Amino acid sequence: MQLIGQPIKHVTFGKGVVTDWNGKVITVCFSAGEKKFIYPDAFSNFLILKNADAQKKVQHLLDVREEERETELKELQEQ
Repeated sequence: MQLIGQPIKHVTFGKGVVTDWNGKVITVCFSAGEKKFIYPDAFSNFLILKNADAQKKVQHLLDVREEERETELKELQEQ
């Protein structure tokens, strides 16, 4: 998925554009300057991609991670 160049919205900083993404950190340029966020975690509370298809892919990744965490927690509780 290509995130660089994608328009994005942040709950506090407003509209911005993704300027860099290394798989773990996403950099977004806002009118207030560049900000870095942990990928994909920041999409759970702070960031929304304007491109609905890209947002769905990120949300799917977040959902899969949450399921994995729940499974791990359940396994730990059973031990």
